Amino acid sequence: MTVKYKVIKQGGNRLSAANKDCYYAHACDRGKIGLDKLAERMSRRCTLSKGDIYATLKELTDIIPECLLENQSVQLGDLGTFSLSLSSQSEAKAEDVNWRSIKKVNVQFRAGKDVKEQLKEATFKKVKDSAGCSK
Repeated sequence: MTVKYKVIKQGGNRLSAANKDCYYAHACDRGKIGLDKLAERMSRRCTLSKGDIYATLKELTDIIPECLLENQSVQLGDLGTFSLSLSSQSEAKAEDVNWRSIKKVNVQFRAGKDVKEQLKEATFKKVKDSAGCSK
């Protein structure tokens, strides 16, 4: 599969000596696929119905947060692993760190080996400015 990208300009790093503008590759045309379309696509590849797959995916959206809040990482086989991470403010002393220090709860996803291997097969196509990107 070919991944379209555009070049974006970003201000220099404030820590760098030169503090010059930098340019980066940025993926574009990143659409979204919902549970309904995902279930439909999956049902074409197996013997399960679209409804069965949709119900399973929908249940996952309820169960994964439940497990994460029970301090469990959720490993979905070769797909990858979901886990919680916390963002907190720093404190001068260890004993000063408490629940008030925690500012945000995030979900991390670490792709499994098979997913990473498949992504290595990506090819790339540079598009001019935003004209080649639909968004």
